[in-house]
Amino acid sequence: MTEEEMYVEQFRTWREEMDLLLKQIEGDIETSKKKIELNLKQRQLHVERVNIGVEEFNKWAETSNVETRMEPLMIDVEKRKKMERHEDVKDGI
Repeated sequence: MTEEEMYVEQFRTWREEMDLLLKQIEGDIETSKKKIELNLKQRQLHVERVNIGVEEFNKWAETSNVETRMEPLMIDVEKRKKMERHEDVKDGI
């Protein structure tokens, strides 16, 4: 094998490695997007569960003549919109 052939083969092999690395990075991005999606859903469900408890507590407090009331949890809608816009920009949308 000549020096030129070795260089061509070495570069071809390096290029294949770079293609595999790119596929891996793209897969990592997709996995991360899915994790974010699932975390947002978990957060939503968590807030809903807490708010059910708060509602039950407030009903109990009212019927028990207890003055203490709890405020429901709120998701920061502006922060969520900003996160979604950031994802859209990164995706090129």
